Amino acid sequence: MKLNHIELVHFKCFSKISLDLDPHLNLFVGINGTGKSSILEALRIITGSIFLSVDKYKKKIYSPSISVDDVQLKDLEPQYPVTLSATGFISNFKEDRQDKIISWERSLETHGGLTRNANAREMKDASNAMQLAIRDGKKVIIPLIAYYSTDRYKKERNDYGTIPEGSRLNGFFNSLDSTTNIKFFLDLYYTETLSAIQQGRDSFELKVINNAVKTCLNCEDLYYDIKKQELIYKDKSSHELMPFHLLSDGVRSMLAMIMEIAFRCYLLNPHLKGNAAKETDGIVLIDEIDLHLHPSWQMHVLNDLRKAFPKIQFIVTTHAPIVIGSIKEGRIFSIVNHEVSDFGLQIGRDANYILREMGAQEMDQNIKKDVDNYYIMIENGKGNSTEAKQIRTKLENLIGKDNTLLQRADVMLSFFK
Repeated sequence: MKLNHIELVHFKCFSKISLDLDPHLNLFVGINGTGKSSILEALRIITGSIFLSVDKYKKKIYSPSISVDDVQLKDLEPQYPVTLSATGFISNFKEDRQDKIISWERSLETHGGLTRNANAREMKDASNAMQLAIRDGKKVIIPLIAYYSTDRYKKERNDYGTIPEGSRLNGFFNSLDSTTNIKFFLDLYYTETLSAIQQGRDSFELKVINNAVKTCLNCEDLYYDIKKQELIYKDKSSHELMPFHLLSDGVRSMLAMIMEIAFRCYLLNPHLKGNAAKETDGIVLIDEIDLHLHPSWQMHVLNDLRKAFPKIQFIVTTHAPIVIGSIKEGRIFSIVNHEVSDFGLQIGRDANYILREMGAQEMDQNIKKDVDNYYIMIENGKGNSTEAKQIRTKLENLIGKDNTLLQRADVMLSFFK
């Protein structure tokens, strides 16, 4: 499953946008508050349409609806109807595997109304065909649909509700939630490790996960230490062994997301065995791909994901110029004043040039001087000194605690202790 075209009308801050998407990689860029996350929220509803005719498991699999909070306001007046429409490729879910183009639309017509699916017949038929193929045990590829918000791995569900063995629909459980459950995937890795030892076999499931992790991270080895009851990460450069809970926020968050995507690929398509990550198609939405990542990692994170999951269509957001300048293929969209335009590939462009093109204002020279001094102190191992903390407090008061410049400083602090 892949999206070719989307159109949003009266959704959140957008009056109307109409976009053609790349089948592999789409990047939405812009400074904070421009509407990047809103587009992913719309796409979450659009892609979630694949679940319209799928068995529901106590709301663990559900098709997100348009809510009253999604309605655009003009002078405090809600604008109706809200419509989300799309055109895309989807499998016929038969063993001869033929993709076809379908169109569908979901809408909210009035305040207090329900999301209408009358114009989503083709998607409902495809959803039903997928459900029947799973129920009949056909060895067809089921597409992955998943969403990762900026709150990923900050909040966790108490009960993920998925089991290692069971319906292939397990791979969809809570895949469109803004929260996740790291513990479930760690437990699943542990359970599969024990099963492989007990049965004296290699595990295709662990092979899929480890290969994906090694493609995206500087990882030499990943395994579950049964005595320590801990997932162990071995760094390729230092050869140091690190328990999962002691990894930096950036490595831990990225490792968890890659493990989850790979796990889901295998759960949905176990018949693909060790090739599940390489052969599973679908759509993965990621908000702020640069979250917690060191600038050196931002330079290749998207290219690494494309290598690990080559048939997945990634649709992501960022405000990091380093990520924007790393894209060699795909489409980049710029959002300025709630208008979306083609940004063009920026490979090789200077970060300041990209920021100006995104609509970022020039920084006050006094603030720039303080930021530069703060970065220098961090790089010299003095990031926690009294003077550095005074500069930090001053900057927080001037530009806000959540400013991306200070987020970058936090990442640097973990590298220059």
